[in-house]
Amino acid sequence: MDFFQSQQNAKRNTSRLVSLFSLAVLSLIIMTNILVMVLFGYANLEQNELLSVEDVLAQFDWGTFFLIGAVVTGVVLLGSFYKTLQLGHGGKAIAEGLGGRLVSRSTRDEKERVLLNVVDEMAIASGCPVPCVYIMDHEIGINAFAAGYKHSDAVIGVTRGCIETLSRDELQGVIAHEFSHILNGDMRLNMRLIGILHGIMVMGYIGYYLLRTGGASRKNGGALIGLGLGLIVIGFGGAFFGNWIKATVSRQREYLADASAVQFTRAKDGIAGALYKISKGSSHLDSATAPQMSHAFFSEGVSSFAGGMFATHPPLNDRIKRISPYFITEQKVKKQQKKRDQATQMPEQGHKQTIAKATIASTLIGSIGNISDKQIHHAQTLLASIPRGIEQARYHVGSAKAVIYAFVLDEDEQVQTRQLKYLESKFEDVDAVANFAKELKTIPIEYRLAVIDMIIPTLKEMSLDAYQLFKQHFNFLIHADHKISNFEWVLQQILLKHLKAQYSTRNNKLDLSVSIDQRGHHLNVLFSMLVRYQTNDEQQQQHFLTEAQKVLGSGALTLLSEKAIEDAKSSQLLLALEDLSLEDKPKLLNACLLILASDDVIDIKDIEFLRGLSDLLDCPMPPHK
Repeated sequence: MDFFQSQQNAKRNTSRLVSLFSLAVLSLIIMTNILVMVLFGYANLEQNELLSVEDVLAQFDWGTFFLIGAVVTGVVLLGSFYKTLQLGHGGKAIAEGLGGRLVSRSTRDEKERVLLNVVDEMAIASGCPVPCVYIMDHEIGINAFAAGYKHSDAVIGVTRGCIETLSRDELQGVIAHEFSHILNGDMRLNMRLIGILHGIMVMGYIGYYLLRTGGASRKNGGALIGLGLGLIVIGFGGAFFGNWIKATVSRQREYLADASAVQFTRAKDGIAGALYKISKGSSHLDSATAPQMSHAFFSEGVSSFAGGMFATHPPLNDRIKRISPYFITEQKVKKQQKKRDQATQMPEQGHKQTIAKATIASTLIGSIGNISDKQIHHAQTLLASIPRGIEQARYHVGSAKAVIYAFVLDEDEQVQTRQLKYLESKFEDVDAVANFAKELKTIPIEYRLAVIDMIIPTLKEMSLDAYQLFKQHFNFLIHADHKISNFEWVLQQILLKHLKAQYSTRNNKLDLSVSIDQRGHHLNVLFSMLVRYQTNDEQQQQHFLTEAQKVLGSGALTLLSEKAIEDAKSSQLLLALEDLSLEDKPKLLNACLLILASDDVIDIKDIEFLRGLSDLLDCPMPPHK
């Protein structure tokens, strides 16, 4: 799977969605005009006269047509805008609207721990931040979804039936399917679709309101009832177009997500088994808000309008056959055989400290958005290798904060003493911080980002006041030595990005991209830092900037002073780069890689810096093995 091509495909689907939306609105305008013509024709009838087609056509007027068209368009757009505002907090709003409960990292429920572990594995393997996980406790059907505008506000939701019924391999197949939607850009498309469909169907909601109002009103009650009934009919038309749009946009994406899940896990039987169990059971949800999310579920979550014609998902048997043609036959045979559990073997993964320049482009940039079975095994090995203290820390907010503080404790004893005294004065657990700092020294560098990604969901459980204090303490720690290392800078930006999605009131729905030339200052800071890190030779530094400029296809890059770079590191500068256009993001990563690999080798610190930058760009790069 090519990550950037998949994103482009999702972008084209968005354009297609806009076209279908425009067609649906035009149809609603025509239907509303016909309704108004019928009502006016009926009002102008003489007593005992029957309404004819000529009477209706006589009411047509272009001025009225365009006026009604403007009103209908305005109502639909306002309905879409209102719904989009409701979803401004991203996946969290969807999960809670479906009755989901946030799964605490400290849960003792064995099945919930397995679910969290599977999500952690997939996130680490893909290079994504670990999403928050929600369970719909009252839903016994087997289903799941991914929701959010960006990786930083993404959530994974599963039904209670999903974790109670599926084996670990089957659950992994379902979660891999949902991660495919995250990586392919389908998740954001699904969020936009919810807002658009609400706008299309809002005419029906107005009709229902008028019907109730007319029934309670003595004056003009008949007119209101007639108008209400007409708008409800138009609302059925909106439902028709809404289901048509969902089916048109969603169905093929499910086949692609199934294929990606198999590619990620290299295990056909996992996702095929989950689909097979759904075919023998149910995937339906009882939530009143499930219909608006039906296109985003793992399997059909509600009964589809007009049967299979408007189904948002392909038939289950078709999906199973595409994944594993003989799976259903094999299941019938296995029923007659004794079932045996097969232990999963995880091969040890070696790690080279440098990579030849010739292989860098294909192994790093080419890995973005892709998950393989090797990376999943690597994630399993990583999870098993993390010291127990740090592993347990991700289940408690206080310990999670202490691990982040430990990451930025300075090597210099005087600076470290000043940092610990500050934390002690702020009533933080300095003993835990010091202990975690010792444990962090025992894990490889390439595990650092994975640990941070695992801890972020726990940090999101802080209250807003606690988050503000945490951010204040963290900023003091990284400035304690009056300079910010590259790792501290990237860590700061990652935390700001992913926690901002939880605590900021800013909506994440807008997709306003900028070009590379519009981020000139930000690029000057980033590339000046990289070239100064690589060499002290000013002529060589200028050469690197020129080469990077060619890759970027931008204006001239300016070499900034050390002081200018340090001053810029105190800002949220890197966060502005996440708004780069999809076409420019791979250019930026390739330009950075060009400089980092200028000496024909790239070490682990370079790779982790590049992975951190990819995370900030919403282009998750899996850990290198």
